[in-house]
Amino acid sequence: MQEFLLGSWGPQIAAFTKQNPLQVLSVVLTAVSIVLTLIFGVRGFGSEDAGGCSFDGDGDGGGCGD
Repeated sequence: MQEFLLGSWGPQIAAFTKQNPLQVLSVVLTAVSIVLTLIFGVRGFGSEDAGGCSFDGDGDGGGCGD
């Protein structure tokens, strides 16, 4: 099953995970944090506008830093 999911990299990933469990954990938590931020976004405290770029505008190319 492991070779089916990860191909020939499976044994190398398993060995790295056994040697460096905290590094693997930090990479996984960072990836989950990035994915959740991209999915749900970040809201500012006490403000509806989180800043940054808005991609749901009127299509004129503006909206960044306005």
